[in-house]
Amino acid sequence: MPLPQIIALLRETLGLDVASVGISLIERAVKRRVNANGLRDFSQYDELLQRSQPELQSLYEAVVIPETFFFRYPESFAALRQIVGEQFFFGTQKMRALSVPCSTGEEPYSIAMTLLDAGLSLEKFQIDAIDISTHLLDIARLGLFGSNSFRGSELQFRNQYFQKIDAGFRLCDRVRQCVKFEQGNVVEGRFRFGGEPYDFIFCRDLLIYFYTGAQGQVLESLRQLLTADGLLFVGSAETGLLTQHSFSSVKKMPMAFAFRKSASVGFRALPNKQPKVWSPTSARRTKAYRKPDLAIHKKAVAETVKHEKGRVPDLAFAEQLADKGELGEAAEICKVSLREQGPSARAFHLLGLIRDSVGDQHQASEFYRKALYLEPDHYDVLIHLALLKDKSGDGTAAKALKNRARRVLERTK
Repeated sequence: MPLPQIIALLRETLGLDVASVGISLIERAVKRRVNANGLRDFSQYDELLQRSQPELQSLYEAVVIPETFFFRYPESFAALRQIVGEQFFFGTQKMRALSVPCSTGEEPYSIAMTLLDAGLSLEKFQIDAIDISTHLLDIARLGLFGSNSFRGSELQFRNQYFQKIDAGFRLCDRVRQCVKFEQGNVVEGRFRFGGEPYDFIFCRDLLIYFYTGAQGQVLESLRQLLTADGLLFVGSAETGLLTQHSFSSVKKMPMAFAFRKSASVGFRALPNKQPKVWSPTSARRTKAYRKPDLAIHKKAVAETVKHEKGRVPDLAFAEQLADKGELGEAAEICKVSLREQGPSARAFHLLGLIRDSVGDQHQASEFYRKALYLEPDHYDVLIHLALLKDKSGDGTAAKALKNRARRVLERTK
């Protein structure tokens, strides 16, 4: 049966970890391509793949799972706008941004709208958008989107930049002309080798689909593509991977999931001060284990939520503290929340992230398990626990957790 050979080919060329999408999805995709080519079985299709690059591309199209919408992770776009205003607005330097994979275009177009809203003129920035799927790129270039591309309640941008037509929402030419789309494979060893570096790279919710070796290879490629003080934005479930590959979380951008090269300094327009970062090595050197002053914490919380009608979002504040590297304080707030308000998947998840970041895999796993007991379909927890299982060598458990996460993602579409 050649299906294992086909899976091995996808692993080699796409970096795909089959457990991240499930073998059944790949099998269904192969069956569709067998039927589309009028072949008898998988053996004939395997022979076709060996000699036909176009058919290999068609298989990529059948396997790739597009999941995107405008202004996904809005904090990252808020961070982008802030930095652009500080660093690029008044200078002569041209800002460069990369979206990979760009899927059907919602992410790079969101970058473009952010830059236009920040007051940048078209000649002051360049946005490149890359995806392996030529089909998805064709959709992106068309600039026509359905209602599923617009989520949440903050949709003012839709009225500003889109025209409602019978087929959906058409993006205005002003935004479309900001983005250059091209086909490419980020897993290739010399991906954009020698190209001009980028100030911002958006590569979100891709690494979780790769096996460990491919993750490291892609992160090294992205590292080479970043300017010395550039920012890499990733998905919420991928932050642990970045700290394992010498990237450092940017503490002043809570929930933006923004990272820079660990050896780089702060942005030129910001104060020249070495930031505290939330990484496994630096967390051991910072005040993560200093007993927090709860009186100061309570005062800070009160100041933060004075407009919140009396409801204190302790866990939201804890997440902000953790993102700034204040791990001890964040953990203490979680414990207080659990003691006073009872079990919470959100609190256990954050405690797991904190222990994960300082290398305590056993305790992190325990917190993740408690979070899953309370919320079995918590996607981020499933992915983080799967990554821990991978690191500990328990491939079977990691595969089962990734399958659960995949089913959760499929149900939300």
